[in-house]
Amino acid sequence: MKKRTIALVTWLGKGNYGTILQSYALYRKLEDLGYEVFFLNFFSFKSGLKSTVKYLLYLLGILRLKRKCLYFVTPKLRKVYNFQKDYYRTKEVYTKKQYERLLSETDIFITGSDQIWNTRYFFNPFYFLDFARNRKRIAYASSLGSPFIPKLYISSVKSLLSDFAYIGVREESAVNALSDLLNRDDIQQVLDPTFLLLPYDWKLLSESANIDFSLPKKYILCYLIGNNEFYFNQLKDIKEKSKIYDIIIIPAEENSEFSFMDAKIYKDAGPKEFVYLIKHATLVCTDSFHATAISINLSIDFVELLRFSDEDLNSQNSRIYDLLGHYHLAYKFYLKESDKWRNPINYIEVQTILDNDRKSSLKYLTNAIEK
Repeated sequence: MKKRTIALVTWLGKGNYGTILQSYALYRKLEDLGYEVFFLNFFSFKSGLKSTVKYLLYLLGILRLKRKCLYFVTPKLRKVYNFQKDYYRTKEVYTKKQYERLLSETDIFITGSDQIWNTRYFFNPFYFLDFARNRKRIAYASSLGSPFIPKLYISSVKSLLSDFAYIGVREESAVNALSDLLNRDDIQQVLDPTFLLLPYDWKLLSESANIDFSLPKKYILCYLIGNNEFYFNQLKDIKEKSKIYDIIIIPAEENSEFSFMDAKIYKDAGPKEFVYLIKHATLVCTDSFHATAISINLSIDFVELLRFSDEDLNSQNSRIYDLLGHYHLAYKFYLKESDKWRNPINYIEVQTILDNDRKSSLKYLTNAIEK
């Protein structure tokens, strides 16, 4: 029996570890389930001449060489490039003929996770599968980023999502928002793809990490995306209260200059090194959804810093509130006036909930594909 062929549409990521790892996780899980999978890179036919020129450059290998050169600027980007080369299969579409072949050879299109539907950030119909014609469209853990869709895009989002056979979103707030918008009662909350992989899978991936310095016996791994001045004092307080004095900072692409006294700044971490350092940390200090998710999956202690003010219209706090609330971990938010974040996590309880969530999410995914 011929394997079903699935095209994944999501952000692959270049510098953001969470984006890279969520795309890898869904791709890997679909392969494990026995499907033929590839990533579909963004394409557009706005200019026929431009598409033709791009196609010729692609055939000549010039576009691939240019892309490779962009990735080889830093050791980190080289690791990202090699990670994607080793673990991803991608397809490019430059011509109408390639587009028609794509439709004829693909059974199902799936929009992957991350904030590809965050219209406060940007709106691109491609990530709503506007090109898929009569092929089945599925959303797996697509995120709105916030509970609200700007009025400017409500009509377009409603029209595009009405063509989806199945919609699974990452946040509970998105279930409510889209159920009301589409007048549907079948929209389901599902796990971020990084949770679909077992701790063993992440451990196996990280074993080939290449870290060129010795790790302290105990350390705080610090990964902060927000560029907030108050993070320095918060980290200082966390260090003093936890009595963990060695700190390793992986600079986020969005906050590349963050530093802390006597901390080890590790700019060369690739995706594997990122997972490895989380796995071996005594405490993870982060404002990142995916650093938090991987910490939970690997049963690592963490403390959560809030990147946004709740009053900020562009706040993405809802996804962190949903995640920690669901696993009864809201006390892990850092508060200066409270030490509750220091309380140990009952990971037996957390992993029991996660196991049930994983079964439910895999059932949603396989049913959506097979029915």
